[in-house]
Amino acid sequence: MILAGLVGLVSYVLAACWGALRPGGRWGVWAVATGGLGFAAVAVGALAGARVQVWLRLGPPGFDLRFGITPLAAVFVLLISGLGILASVYGRAYVAHLSPEKQRGVQGFVPLFLLSMTLVAFAGNVVAFLVAWEAMSLTSYALVVTDRERPEVVRAGYVYLLMTHIGAVCLTAAMLLLTNATGSMAFAEWAKAAPTLAVGLRSAVFLLMLLGFGSKAALVPLHVWLPRAHPVAPSHVSALMSGVMLKVAVYGMVLFLFQVLGPGPLWWGLTVLGLGLVSALLGVLYALMERDLKRLLAYSSVENIGVVTIGLGVALIAQQARLPVVAAVALVAALYHAVNHAIAKTALFLDAGALQFAGAGRNLDAMGGLLTRLPWTGGSLLAASAAIAALPPFNGFVSEWLTYQALVRLAGRAGVGLALAGLIGVLVLALTAGLVAACFLKVGGVALLGRPRSGGAAQAEEVPAAMHVPVVILAGLALALGLLPGLVVGPLAAVAAAALHLDGGGTPWTHVLSLALPWGGVHLAALAPAAFALVSALAILAAVAVGRRARPAPQVRDPWACGGQIGPEGQYSATAYAKPFRQVFGAVYRPVRSVRVRTAVHPFFLTQVEYEGGITHVFDRYGYGPLLAAFVSLARWGRGLQSGSLRLYLGYLLITLVLLLVFVR
Repeated sequence: MILAGLVGLVSYVLAACWGALRPGGRWGVWAVATGGLGFAAVAVGALAGARVQVWLRLGPPGFDLRFGITPLAAVFVLLISGLGILASVYGRAYVAHLSPEKQRGVQGFVPLFLLSMTLVAFAGNVVAFLVAWEAMSLTSYALVVTDRERPEVVRAGYVYLLMTHIGAVCLTAAMLLLTNATGSMAFAEWAKAAPTLAVGLRSAVFLLMLLGFGSKAALVPLHVWLPRAHPVAPSHVSALMSGVMLKVAVYGMVLFLFQVLGPGPLWWGLTVLGLGLVSALLGVLYALMERDLKRLLAYSSVENIGVVTIGLGVALIAQQARLPVVAAVALVAALYHAVNHAIAKTALFLDAGALQFAGAGRNLDAMGGLLTRLPWTGGSLLAASAAIAALPPFNGFVSEWLTYQALVRLAGRAGVGLALAGLIGVLVLALTAGLVAACFLKVGGVALLGRPRSGGAAQAEEVPAAMHVPVVILAGLALALGLLPGLVVGPLAAVAAAALHLDGGGTPWTHVLSLALPWGGVHLAALAPAAFALVSALAILAAVAVGRRARPAPQVRDPWACGGQIGPEGQYSATAYAKPFRQVFGAVYRPVRSVRVRTAVHPFFLTQVEYEGGITHVFDRYGYGPLLAAFVSLARWGRGLQSGSLRLYLGYLLITLVLLLVFVR
């Protein structure tokens, strides 16, 4: 395993060098694939029970880099490695139209980004974790600002860098508190000492960890960087950030909230559950209003991270209430939804990049009729949309089903207060699921069906195989994980049992398997439903093919429209589709609009009507906006303290000396 890890490390470094020196070459992709496979081998070994630890001495005792692999980390390393390989294959063709300088930047930083995320999962002490975490933040920032000539890209990069470093400060403070309390920088020692620590200290660490990892995971209200950074980054970078980097933050929450801190007060779980419910609902509500496909997908990531956090919150509550089966089901649901979202959202961002590469752009209102022009990309987009909307038989259905099961069992086996929390969770999650289905029905219907609404959509052609093969693989994987959930739920149940410190016996994860679906268990009988579904699908496809051959070719004519012509402007647009939701949830959206009418001769003779509408982003306007204005005012006031006047500086020195004489003994 150590050899495989060294191969992965060296291969990623070589891939970064090749990408920076020889952009566009295939050797960089091969090196990324070799590195990913090396680290994947380490992860598979960890899931099989192997253990490995490495120490690198950097300076004085304690300041060493400690790395190791656990089954929990192995799950996320597999995601990073597998999705990183597919994104690198896609990215080589995607960045071919960029300038050589930008190609060097993207292909040089992507392997380092993958390596830093892998090292975060491997980190076993404070120094290793913070070094890897900062490397992950800086490399992702460099990738976000690839197109730095555009002002909006620079602004998005600044917002992202600010939010990620606020989170890093919170994580550093939490780790320093634990280091001071335990006398050790190793995570394993913290886990041993956690039961003896004061509740107040553990609660302070919990809040700091939640802020730190929540800002990276884009939980509401710390999500403001996500819809800004994802649309401006290259699409395969957006896929890695949304599909993988957000899951690294989920890994951190599971590691520290469950394995290190252990069971805590009830309000811990209620806080996490509340943040998850708010993030899930607001994320999909804002996604529904978007016309920019990549911004829509970014807000969808906020929603899905909210669903993952709901599972984590229920697990924390059940752990405190001594309901081990409910805790196991909830944690498996959170981990499985993290895996499912990583696969589906990576496919969706890669599909969005393919549409942009083909000339259709990112504006849904300018698309239409793309399914016939880009069959591979359009088909994978439909499959990934069904997966992210939790429609059977795709993978998202299983993880959301388990989340419902956890909430229902919490409501049925706990006291009145917790039962109410579980009931509210079920209602909010059900509402969220319906809105997600409506949101991605808009994506599929407006972008892929109907007639083209712009010249770019009318002239779009299928992208190269290197770009559509990865998304087809991901769509197939989403289907496979939905048909055979037991292949993943079984190992995840063992990982969850270890994280929850459950003591063998098998009962909790046996219940998890039975809830996954009737064929959730990993045995030969599990293949029967999948085989039946596959045979049925093939039979239906064969019948359709035979029927199409037997009947004459259809004649296509324009529909009757009272003697007029039906053009693309007569189709539903993304904006029109979203209007009923904007009216129903007006209290959340606070819509704004203006209508300017120009007439000639008489008010009834209209010559031009200009309509502009939008929504109010509450956290931007009423939260971060006033806060930013206050900081700017404070900075302007502080600028007056540096006037350059020698007398003023001498006055500062005099005041300082007086204070020292008064307060220092």
